[in-house]
Amino acid sequence: MKAIITVLALVWYCLGVSSVHAQAQRVTIVGGPPAGLFGIFATGIGTYLSKTVPNLDVSVAATGGSVENVRRVNAGEAEMGLSFSSDVHESYFGLEKFKGNPLTNLRAIGIVFVGVAHVITYADSGINTVGDLAGKRVAVGNPGSGTFATAERVFRSLGLWDRITRIPLLGAAAGAAMSEGKADAYFWTGPSPDRVTMEAAAKKPVRAIDVYTPASKTDFLKSYPYYARYVFPSGAYRGLTEEVQTFGVPVVWVAYRDVSAPLVQKMAETIYGQEGHGHMLKVHAGAKDMVPQKALGGVTIPLHKGAEAQWKAAGIQIPEAIRTR
Repeated sequence: MKAIITVLALVWYCLGVSSVHAQAQRVTIVGGPPAGLFGIFATGIGTYLSKTVPNLDVSVAATGGSVENVRRVNAGEAEMGLSFSSDVHESYFGLEKFKGNPLTNLRAIGIVFVGVAHVITYADSGINTVGDLAGKRVAVGNPGSGTFATAERVFRSLGLWDRITRIPLLGAAAGAAMSEGKADAYFWTGPSPDRVTMEAAAKKPVRAIDVYTPASKTDFLKSYPYYARYVFPSGAYRGLTEEVQTFGVPVVWVAYRDVSAPLVQKMAETIYGQEGHGHMLKVHAGAKDMVPQKALGGVTIPLHKGAEAQWKAAGIQIPEAIRTR
């Protein structure tokens, strides 16, 4: 009798194991260059979800960044990814470089961090205003990245895009180029305080250039309403002796519309929960805004139905304009 029970138990166990494996879900999240901020955040999200959500295996794919990510998620080449709200908005509604080809398979989950436009040079460079960048070597990010797209928007509005020597470097590589004398300044969009700028300032004092004031005198904010004023406080980085104005743009976690709603809800619940938030803060201090109360800031496209279910369950008021559809 014991032998029969043992055999039955073994069969049941094997069937259970087979069922678990059959239900295992594999998803891909697209981030950015591995050493870049998008890559760091995507890896943090993927690692935590794989560890804590049963039967979920999240792989992280390196990409050129924000613009490439919305295209890949929309095409179903990846289940989810990170992108600046500017690129999410314009791609979904078919604006700018997406004109005539709206990416309507995208759905939002929530914000991950606020990207702050850093226009940084060394304090002894002789560059004091944005106009002084004319004729200078400026790292503006890799083509296809959100940093590159934002740099082009800002500098075109100021009539500088074709008057600077553009260097296609992003993040740490851009900071290193300036530190090594291979660039006079860099444009980088990341949370503040930013590690790239902190490392550059550790070598010698830096200067942040005010791009908000001159751009606000153009049609920039009318053309790109998802950008907002941001202020670097005095002392934010070594060398900043007064407040400096710039722009901020949220980074949004997006998903392909047909990804399982229960899965998306579970992922959102896990990452934006207390323990998930604690994990993301260890990944990067810029995750401080990755909480339910701020999750919808900067979201302008419809939510994924799984995300909407999670925010409703969390008591978050959802604007009509971004309700799932």
